[in-house]
Amino acid sequence: MTSRRVFVGAAAGLAIGGPSMAAGAEYWPAGSDWAGPAPGGPGLDPQRLAAGIDAAMAERSSSVVVLHKGRLAAERYAPSVRDPSLQEIASAAKSMVSVLVGIAIDQGRIKSVEQSAADFIPAWRDKPQAAITIRHMLSMTSGQNFRGLALRGVAGDQFEINAAAPQAVPPGTLWAYDTATFHLLYHLIERAVGEPFEAFAGRNLLGPLGMKDTTWLTNVGQGPGGPVTNYYSARSSARDLARFGLFAQRGGRWAGRQIVSAAYLKAATSPSQALNPAYGYLWWENARPGRGAGVGAGGAEGAGYRFEGSPRDTFAAMGAGGQVVMVVPSLELVVVRQGQNPASAASLPRLLAAVCGAVRS
Repeated sequence: MTSRRVFVGAAAGLAIGGPSMAAGAEYWPAGSDWAGPAPGGPGLDPQRLAAGIDAAMAERSSSVVVLHKGRLAAERYAPSVRDPSLQEIASAAKSMVSVLVGIAIDQGRIKSVEQSAADFIPAWRDKPQAAITIRHMLSMTSGQNFRGLALRGVAGDQFEINAAAPQAVPPGTLWAYDTATFHLLYHLIERAVGEPFEAFAGRNLLGPLGMKDTTWLTNVGQGPGGPVTNYYSARSSARDLARFGLFAQRGGRWAGRQIVSAAYLKAATSPSQALNPAYGYLWWENARPGRGAGVGAGGAEGAGYRFEGSPRDTFAAMGAGGQVVMVVPSLELVVVRQGQNPASAASLPRLLAAVCGAVRS
């Protein structure tokens, strides 16, 4: 694949400047402006960085963005990308929903991750599902039988249909990548906060982070009481995803404001249970080896570290087709990749390892 190179660090003659340029100052992008590497800073080796991005673009990437210390170190798009904001991010949106659960907890709208989900899902009351906590839903251990449930284009009421699924095993006894049960979290948040999901998300996450190119992927279904909104994923630009990654890299902060508690974000990006230690609260992490998202044997394919060759504090929002926001706090790195499914499952770990290897000490 040929690609349109926007820039790779200062080696491409990027003009740098703008706010927060003082030595030692924590940089945040201002509006649509995003400064490049600080002059004279350790930065990234431009040749190693370019080689890693070249390889990623050759594996069907449509966009790659790299942040180092909050600054835009590299940005590349394939020629086919005409509107960067129209790229669907698939299950990478799950990590945004996780953050919104944390914000609802911070605001006292949800008591804690240990609260029974049945408090917000009436169909689960007085049934085995009453034992399902919000933690179980966030960690993919609800035990629901999600086989046969539609994940897109639901003609009816997604909330009622998915909530009516039977219980397969007791919660907390099996890890299975269950997108249908995850979809209930959109509705759970809506019921907990008492307003439309999109309004809550816009005011508490997308707006504060300046994610102007992110929209939720929904359709209108027909419920018993009339039209309802069914939620699936989101569309987002690579730069918006980079903002989300920078916010997560810095412990849930944005420009001096704590958007979600650092304690919640730490728990969300750490092993959440022993059944799949590579999974947090709708985030993938690299602290311990675990399973992938496939359904075989509870997702047993690809067992191992999610990002072999990268630091153990790495965590990521990941979606089908290789939509990913990879975060390495120890190196102050955020790497975004969007596009079609790469030919190799090792493509994303290779990209991240290449960027990590380009960091100058």
